[in-house]
Amino acid sequence: MKQSLTRLSRALAQPLLIGPTLCVLALAAHASCNDDLLNQVERSTPRNGARGRAVQPAVKAPVPAAPAVVEAPTMDPQLQLQTIAREAVRRSAQVGAVKLLVEAAQYDVDETRGAGLPQVNVGGTIGPGTSRYTNVDWNHGLYASASVNMTGLLYDGGRNRQLTEWRRELAGAAKFSLQTAREQVVLEAVSTALERNRYRLQAQVYQQYVRKMSCLVDALQEIVSEDRGRASELVQARKTQAQAELQRDSALALSRQVEIRLRKLIGDQAPPSEGISSPLTLTQDVGEVLRLAEQNNELRQLRAQADASDRYAKAIDAGQQPQVNWVLTSTGAKTGDTKSLTAQAGISVSYSVFNGGSTKAAATAAARRAESARQQYDEYMNTRVSRIAEVHDSALTSFDRAKRYVEVLKDSDKVRSYTFQQWSQLGRRSLFDVMSAEGDHFNLRIAYVNSLYDGYQANAQLRSIGAGLVGWLVPDAP
Repeated sequence: MKQSLTRLSRALAQPLLIGPTLCVLALAAHASCNDDLLNQVERSTPRNGARGRAVQPAVKAPVPAAPAVVEAPTMDPQLQLQTIAREAVRRSAQVGAVKLLVEAAQYDVDETRGAGLPQVNVGGTIGPGTSRYTNVDWNHGLYASASVNMTGLLYDGGRNRQLTEWRRELAGAAKFSLQTAREQVVLEAVSTALERNRYRLQAQVYQQYVRKMSCLVDALQEIVSEDRGRASELVQARKTQAQAELQRDSALALSRQVEIRLRKLIGDQAPPSEGISSPLTLTQDVGEVLRLAEQNNELRQLRAQADASDRYAKAIDAGQQPQVNWVLTSTGAKTGDTKSLTAQAGISVSYSVFNGGSTKAAATAAARRAESARQQYDEYMNTRVSRIAEVHDSALTSFDRAKRYVEVLKDSDKVRSYTFQQWSQLGRRSLFDVMSAEGDHFNLRIAYVNSLYDGYQANAQLRSIGAGLVGWLVPDAP
């Protein structure tokens, strides 16, 4: 390395030999490579307020050699997110399956409620038969009978009413589970879209790194044609360029893989652009999220399940009371030439005197399930509060880190520019210094991108934990 610097110094110091040519090439390399990148990162613009703050992404250049993807027309970012959410809900088989369970739960309510209404049963029998009564001859012939039985509930200790309420609470829990399923699908779709854009943006940064190295390789090729002693520097530059290409291709591959998952969720419509992240730059106030979390669908589902267990326990207790029904029965029969008609009306009473303790055990089991559901609710609420604080801190930290990266990137850009200038024009730096400065700069840009998207992801999760993404993006979902 010292010998290379020495040769460069001698070349630059001896204009009558090959120095002038190297100087011209070095100046040309500095000018072209310095203008090669759109390396200015926009200043972060946090919005300080009660509800949160945001950071704007860096200026980006297009990625050549990327897979053929037709970008969606320019749309409002909020509208793009709404489109993703609606398509994800519409196409989800999971949501469709839970929706069918909700309908089934509603039919269960109708079935239980109908059991408390008057019941009418009609029956009949026909076939060969015989009959004989005391001091009466045998009667042979075709036997036919028809009967009508009507019964209705007079008193059951409130059992049927409690069973109906039990089914109704379960139906309510099923509706909340449907909202939960929609929320999970929308969060997955939004998170997948953000991940896809993260890797696309990484690929753009790596492509700029490739362009920088390519420019440097071109400049070194010209220099090596005049000074063969610089060949090792050319090899080093090519190696770094190849590594940057590998990183770019890896990011593009990850982007394609995530895009496949995204298409599975929202179909083959035009993929969203990077602009979808802008509505997620706002970090909600933690107090507001905690307030909204109390009405979260998962928590409401747990409450409904606990209430349903209470209702079932009361229904079992009511089943130990006397069961009183009114009964009306009419039967007509014919055997041969003999006809008969009977009719009865009255009240039936049933009461379980002893059943081996099964009813008490069933009631106790239902009560335990209700208590278990309530304890799960308390534990889930405590976990949710902790999770909200964690995700909120993660969002603020990620955006703050991105803001600080902006300042570091400004200094990093100056360092790499000065290092390249000192190497190409003055011979005071080695190529390894240039490579180190460039690698450090682009690694910082990747870290900046990751910090931004970590913040976007955290804000999406924060909205999901609170009022929910469905209420924000698809408020009119059935």
